[in-house]
Amino acid sequence: MRFALRALTRPSVSRIAVSSRALAFKNNMATVSSSFIPADVVPLTDAHKAAVAATAPVLAEYGLQITSEMYKTMLANNPQLKNIFSHTAQTSGAQPKALAGSVYAYAANINDLTPLLPTVIRIAEKHAVLGVKAEHYGVVAENLMAAITTVLGDAFTPELQEAWYHAYWQLAKIFIDVEAEMYAKGAWVGWKDFEVTKHVDESGTIASFSLIPKDKSMLPLKPYKPGQFVTLRVWVDELGCFQNRHYSLSDSPSPDHYRITVKREDAAGVNPEGLLSTRLHGLPVGSTVQASFPTGSFVLPEPVPENLVLLSAGVGITPNLAILNTVAAKDPATGPNVSWIQGTRTAAEHVFKNHVADFVARSNGKITSNTFYSRETPAEGAEGLHAGHIKVAELDPSLLALQDPKTHYYVCGPDSFMKDVRKGLEDLGVDDKRIVFEAFHAGEV
Repeated sequence: MRFALRALTRPSVSRIAVSSRALAFKNNMATVSSSFIPADVVPLTDAHKAAVAATAPVLAEYGLQITSEMYKTMLANNPQLKNIFSHTAQTSGAQPKALAGSVYAYAANINDLTPLLPTVIRIAEKHAVLGVKAEHYGVVAENLMAAITTVLGDAFTPELQEAWYHAYWQLAKIFIDVEAEMYAKGAWVGWKDFEVTKHVDESGTIASFSLIPKDKSMLPLKPYKPGQFVTLRVWVDELGCFQNRHYSLSDSPSPDHYRITVKREDAAGVNPEGLLSTRLHGLPVGSTVQASFPTGSFVLPEPVPENLVLLSAGVGITPNLAILNTVAAKDPATGPNVSWIQGTRTAAEHVFKNHVADFVARSNGKITSNTFYSRETPAEGAEGLHAGHIKVAELDPSLLALQDPKTHYYVCGPDSFMKDVRKGLEDLGVDDKRIVFEAFHAGEV
């Protein structure tokens, strides 16, 4: 087995072998119990784990090819799933890439899944709000196993097939259980109609929307945790299906409405960039959108740390704004020390500037604000305004509260920004357990 995997170069695939293996796996699915876990699934043995771990190098090389094949086949044979999976993430390749990374990480960590648990939670959060159900895991299993067989051919031996069969369902059970708990804790199940009651242009490309439930029995709204997100669903005629997007709630919890703040990306037709944001920006007040319940792990611990550092770039400001609004709502001078560090392109795109400045002015020095303009130079002497990009290594150490080993860092923005900030903080000795991220699309930082 190990020799076959190491010797694998370009797979030679037998269509008959692929079809028979896929059919055998499909027949196994007939034994799925009422709990949606096949009755013949057993706990992983040492032999199973060794076999799965041995595939990690192959998955590093062929993982993207496998997941791309899986999504292509699965969505063609199950078009209803297009209502769940993002057209943008499929077209850009982000979704297959993210899954390939997850499958590889699972194989590489099969003997100790502890490092993967935070990622499992983040993925499960997205699954729950999108309406992923336990029965969907059987569909994914069938198509994933068939895709591995298609790409790897005879190198995917019966021994490896058996190991991955049990390994897949071990992971699926973890997701099913975690998601069931999230459904139970959610403010509601499924999609609910919300009315757009306010549309505020924060800049030329960023707007805030207030949403209230059309079903007034939902009031008062169950409080969410600042930093969490809500998922919106919009019908797209050109695609013939619903499309969903996760948007951070940009204000402290309110009993009667949600607020999201959305950047409009240019889009033409079904161009993936801006597919939903352009539609949202074009909605008049009184329009109806569908939303799933708020969730997310980009939240403050209990008790709230004495020092918080909120770093954002672009529209990544939104979850940090909800956190700031919450901790400073009653009296900015009595809450935690907050270092607000924001990156934007120009003064015209410096959203919520006056709002944050008001908190700073009333905080008696407990809240500081520093904003970086990447495409223009602020007026000379402008307090808290700087030219260039946020570079952690070049920041005044006092802005990062490095003296406090309990300081928490909340980072949101483009992937490249979050990766740079993470590396910068880790280089300064910050424990990555105190660095919290929020990503707006498929993939992990």
